[in-house]
Amino acid sequence: MRKPFIIANWKMNKNVHESVAFVKAIKEKLPANKEIGIAAQAVSLYNMKKVAGSSNLQIIAQNASAELEGPYTGEISMRSLADAGVTYVMLGHLERRRLFNENNDSINQKVLAALNAGIIPIICTDEEMVQTEVNGQIHYVFRQLKSVLKGVPANKLSQIVISYEPSWAVGSKHQANPDIAEEGCQAIRQSLVEMYGNKIGEQVRILYGGSVNPENIGQIMSKPNVDGALIGRASLEIESFLQMINYIELASKQKLQVI
Repeated sequence: MRKPFIIANWKMNKNVHESVAFVKAIKEKLPANKEIGIAAQAVSLYNMKKVAGSSNLQIIAQNASAELEGPYTGEISMRSLADAGVTYVMLGHLERRRLFNENNDSINQKVLAALNAGIIPIICTDEEMVQTEVNGQIHYVFRQLKSVLKGVPANKLSQIVISYEPSWAVGSKHQANPDIAEEGCQAIRQSLVEMYGNKIGEQVRILYGGSVNPENIGQIMSKPNVDGALIGRASLEIESFLQMINYIELASKQKLQVI
């Protein structure tokens, strides 16, 4: 069974002091059988990693450059992130596309740069997909995902994490629908299977992002193709975040019963 992954995406919230205090408060309270991560501002990552120590808390970068070094004022190097102890980088988030005009080609270059630097990409993808019929069966092709994975070898794909983010749910107060989360994650998995084969497609962890909170995370995580959650607003408070982490224990047990 794929290991659940719960990620707090703090966006441009919390300064260095607040970020470090948050890590100190939760690092001893995390379950060993789940992977927990926090995507924070770049200025906080090194200090957060030092405080997290050997705990299973992953410190995640929210973005980085496709260039490993050079005359790119203001950019963040994948190589520097790796040196700071960062193991994951989030790429292609909907807000990066909307606000900073990132496109499939630029995100693809960042994915390849991350893999070359030894950092695991968490690729965010929207519901942009094309429905086709082959031999009487419906198949989905995620154009966005197919483009950003261009050039990624099969032996690297199983390391990559995918996050399904329907555009209407990101940064909104809409209630997340567990059935929609499952439908999107299942369609992404089907697309990965057709691109890379069944074995690899079944290994990839697919998260759901968009309006996840303590009230709905249990239902979302109980779905068979949802392997975790990318949580925005509801992850900013310590009690709320720990509550959601605890809820996934029950959801995982329900999922095992279904499987």
